[in-house]
Amino acid sequence: MIFFKQTTPFITKIFSQNGACIIQNSHSVAAITRDSLALTLSFNVPESDDNLFNNKSIIEMAKFNHYKTYWLASPAQEIKGSFDTKFGFIARKSDVVAFGKDMHDIYLSQLLEETLQQDNSPKKFIFVHLRGSHQPYENYDEIDKQALPDAEKYDLTIHHTDRTVKALYDVINKYSDNYTLIYTSDHGEIVNVGHGVNNTNVDQFLIPFMFISTNDRYNCQFIESFRNPTGYLSGLMNKYILSNLLGYNVDQTTLNKEKNNDRVFMPDGSVMPFLKFYNSD
Repeated sequence: MIFFKQTTPFITKIFSQNGACIIQNSHSVAAITRDSLALTLSFNVPESDDNLFNNKSIIEMAKFNHYKTYWLASPAQEIKGSFDTKFGFIARKSDVVAFGKDMHDIYLSQLLEETLQQDNSPKKFIFVHLRGSHQPYENYDEIDKQALPDAEKYDLTIHHTDRTVKALYDVINKYSDNYTLIYTSDHGEIVNVGHGVNNTNVDQFLIPFMFISTNDRYNCQFIESFRNPTGYLSGLMNKYILSNLLGYNVDQTTLNKEKNNDRVFMPDGSVMPFLKFYNSD
């Protein structure tokens, strides 16, 4: 008899509500954080970094539309200098950059609550960067071990992320009844191997994408409209989804061009059509 571990009970419940969705067939555009976040939060493309420097990032666009911007992150994702990573270059544009006091992600909900208590800005764009399930898979605690006593470490980190998303969701609901929440990953994972390690395993690109909004305008059909003709939702669409949520009108020709050109930035620096890579795995 096979017993399945329920590692995501809270996420499943949250994103199964009305106005919420768990998007199937989602993939990241890169298998390494430094590349993927730059491609999510700027108009960077896999072929060139030029747009990272020549055009406004999503953070800057949010500020231009009168959003107070926050970058909240686990200490494991701390940016040790302004320019040590591509996403560090973007993060430093935020009005507030703050890091949790504990390596476990669950404490990020406290950081979020402290942030919301101290700031009454009417419009907020908040980016929360979790540690998640990076090797050596230590992002879990006794509560996770008690819930899943026979689970592998990787599964315990997934359960911890589930609790973290629930804690963040509860804080958001405590302070607002007008919000949109996206939970997704910047890359996947080859369990017990890692990510960004080779050009042969698609698991490092396959990711969750979940969405909930109190605004009827931004429903699941809104997210589905960014799915490409091959049937996948690419991380390349994140910047356009966020642009819409921030009040910008996206040029449909530009959007369709990107949507119809689903490619990924490979660990070796090459660019490959996603389906070609997926089918070769």
